[in-house]
Amino acid sequence: GPCPKCKHPIKIPKATGDVTIHEPSKPAESSQSGSMPTAPIVFEAESFSPISITILLVTGVLALLAAYTSGKVFIADSGEPSIPFLLQALTAFFIAIPCAKVGYTVMRDKELEPYKGRSLTIRVLVCSIIYAALWYVRGTIGIENPEIWQWTFLAPLFLFIGGLTAVLSFDIDWGVGVSHYSFYVILIALMRYLAGLHPPL
Repeated sequence: GPCPKCKHPIKIPKATGDVTIHEPSKPAESSQSGSMPTAPIVFEAESFSPISITILLVTGVLALLAAYTSGKVFIADSGEPSIPFLLQALTAFFIAIPCAKVGYTVMRDKELEPYKGRSLTIRVLVCSIIYAALWYVRGTIGIENPEIWQWTFLAPLFLFIGGLTAVLSFDIDWGVGVSHYSFYVILIALMRYLAGLHPPL
């Protein structure tokens, strides 16, 4: 009929096509079967294989035997062990490498992604060089048999530098870093003791 106001006939537009109403899309985290379309990321804890543990144990025993043997082979005229300095320095460095690697693997934060490949190799080498350098500095201090009161000044200094080295090298906590360096100190002291060198530290 006509419009009440303008008196013109009212025209109703015709439908141009069918209107299709689609269902709401399903969330991305579900599939047709109701399960997640992609597999979740599984956390894999890094651990030592039995072969790796065996190799480490055998290597450690051989290193201790080599230290004991060197103390018997290199003897000065006074009868005391006189191991060449270069051999001691190389031993301090090469012992630091497995100590740094194994110590990091055992003591690192398991919630963080571990360093691997070239990045880990560089960090281990830098840490090992500094650990060996600390051993050299300790030998140049000139204190043959430090007393307990002297260690109260020496030990915190070396533990601070060694712990800081581990913290900066492997992004670990301070307490863990000190333990990491202490692991190396204990092993190198044991080797010096077996070689008959005094003082062992």
